[in-house]
Amino acid sequence: AMAAAVELTGELFSEEFSGDLERLHSDEFVQAALNQGVDLRGYSRQIDQELREVEVESVRDYVAQSEKVVDLHNQMQTCDAILARMQEMLLGFQADLGGISDEIKHLQSESLSLNVKLRNRRTVEDGLRDFLEHIVMPPDMVESICSAEVNDSYLEYVVALNSKLHYAQDDVTLQQESSLGIAPSETVAGQEVVPELEKLRLKAVAKVREYMLQKIGELRKPKTNVQIIQKTALLKYHHLMEFLMEKAPEVAEEVRTTYVDSMGRTLHALFKAYHSQLSKLDMEIANKYDMIAVEENATKSVFSSKVDLSKRGDAFSLGGRDQVLENVDVGPILVHLAQAEEARYPYEALFRSIIKHLMDSATNEYLFGIDFFNDRSFETFNLIFARTISLCLENLENYLFTCWDAIGLLLMIKVVHAQRLVMQRRRIPVLDSVFDRINMLLWPRLKVILDANLRSVEQAQPRKLGSVTKNPHYVTRRYSEFTASILTLHGGMESLGIAGGGEDMLRNDLTKLRAGIVELLKRLSEELPTPKQRLVFLINNYDQILSVFAERNMVGEETAWFDETLAQHRGLFVEEELSQGFSQLIAFVQQTEAAMAGSKAAGGAAEAAAPEVDNALVESLVRDFAAKWKGAIEAINQDVLDYFSSFRNGMEILKHTLTQLLLYYTRFQDIIKRSYGRRTPGFQKDVVSTATILVEIKKYSRSY
Repeated sequence: AMAAAVELTGELFSEEFSGDLERLHSDEFVQAALNQGVDLRGYSRQIDQELREVEVESVRDYVAQSEKVVDLHNQMQTCDAILARMQEMLLGFQADLGGISDEIKHLQSESLSLNVKLRNRRTVEDGLRDFLEHIVMPPDMVESICSAEVNDSYLEYVVALNSKLHYAQDDVTLQQESSLGIAPSETVAGQEVVPELEKLRLKAVAKVREYMLQKIGELRKPKTNVQIIQKTALLKYHHLMEFLMEKAPEVAEEVRTTYVDSMGRTLHALFKAYHSQLSKLDMEIANKYDMIAVEENATKSVFSSKVDLSKRGDAFSLGGRDQVLENVDVGPILVHLAQAEEARYPYEALFRSIIKHLMDSATNEYLFGIDFFNDRSFETFNLIFARTISLCLENLENYLFTCWDAIGLLLMIKVVHAQRLVMQRRRIPVLDSVFDRINMLLWPRLKVILDANLRSVEQAQPRKLGSVTKNPHYVTRRYSEFTASILTLHGGMESLGIAGGGEDMLRNDLTKLRAGIVELLKRLSEELPTPKQRLVFLINNYDQILSVFAERNMVGEETAWFDETLAQHRGLFVEEELSQGFSQLIAFVQQTEAAMAGSKAAGGAAEAAAPEVDNALVESLVRDFAAKWKGAIEAINQDVLDYFSSFRNGMEILKHTLTQLLLYYTRFQDIIKRSYGRRTPGFQKDVVSTATILVEIKKYSRSY
């Protein structure tokens, strides 16, 4: 064990020694000494000697500075004493600050307590003030409600009373807000004041009732401006009505009932008088004799035996009557001004004025009911206007019993729809049912009048419709004016959305009426002796119809149908006119061309190219044509001048006739060329050239 210890000690010493060697080896001074070959032992002794000298020198310096060291020591002692006193003083200050902090905490606690008490007192004070303001009745309020007149001040007092009643009688909703934690009606003050407030309420209700009934009674006085009373005497104090509805519902209902009765009577009287005055301005447009195919005796003037065609501008011509559609929202007719100007109006203008007056009155009353009675239903309005609306519908129905003015009815239908749109823009729907009832009256009557016109056409006896000449018949003028007026007004009905089946009804009736008038014109034409005169009569009448359509800018199915029919009859007249002077030539051309067509169909191309003709007949036709063609054209021109007074129609017929003549003659020349081929016929010098005929035709086309 001893040996192991020695061995362990030797290992430890060897490790320490190795470490010292490494440190010395890395030391700069040792490295320098080793590099210079210095003896380490001698160098070590030298170092020890230098250290002793430095130590001795340091002791000498300390001894030399001993007084300063003593002085420094004394100063340090003095400073230490001063610091001790400072520490003692700061500890005193610390103790004083601790006391002050306790006092501040105490004051803060007291301040918080006082703040809570102040806030509680203010809350109590506010609650008491609010309670007193709502429960106490000022003497001036009591005196004013009991004895003052109803005015703005009275309104303020009633509003204040209503607020006090609401506060004092509330048992639940204000209990949470009361600072006392109880409902106002359960307090001693509340129990004492509530009976007095109730007495004051009864007095205010009686006063307001008396005022309302008095002002409503003024509505019945003649020449009263209703809207002024509504605005200045009723709507201005609508809060009084709210007070009645809340605190005295039975009295409010009495006021409403009285107003409904008074306003209903007033409006009924106003509209009755207005309608009576307007009826004096009515300009009669049509009667039961104003049918398209009325007998001649009914159309004669009182002072003449001739047919009075001037009536067409009333019952059948639209004229400027559609102006009423542009004035739908213009104010009603002022009767006194119209009477001063001696003006007269068709019934649709009077109707528009009445309905406009009704619209304005309905708008005013509906808005008044909302603002004054807080009634957004139609109940009050319907009660007020029941008699007035019945009066208007009754007057309209009475007019319709004797109405034969289809144009006026169609205008009224469009006026009703336009006025419905006006009410929709106003967002006032109270008259929708009225407009529907008016349409239910207008449409059936319009159908009756259209059927009556159709029957007059279908059942007309030509001999009772006056004399028939080549000129247009008055029945045609009536039909064309009537149809043009219907189509003009019918044009916007689908876009306005008021057709409701009426559009199809009108179209079907016009189709039936067209068929009826065509048949009637044929029966009238049979009164003339010759086919040519019948054609002239039909052409003039069809042209009359198209002329009226053109004047009214009518484009559509009716115009196209009559255009086609007129063209067919013009063609028949052309053939009839040419057959008088050139019947042999036309017959020859038609027969020869038919023979050529038959040969070609049978495969005889050569025969079709060179038809066999009677040379003597051809020569006779050529010389006959050369001898009389100019006279024949002159005769045609004269016939057209005599038969057709319309420039446009006559010009078209003359052009068509002369053109057809030229075509027949050209076809005749073509037959001659095919028959003779390259041979020159002996009558070649008598053949009139087409250029010569064209020159002559142009003379007449310019002179017509």
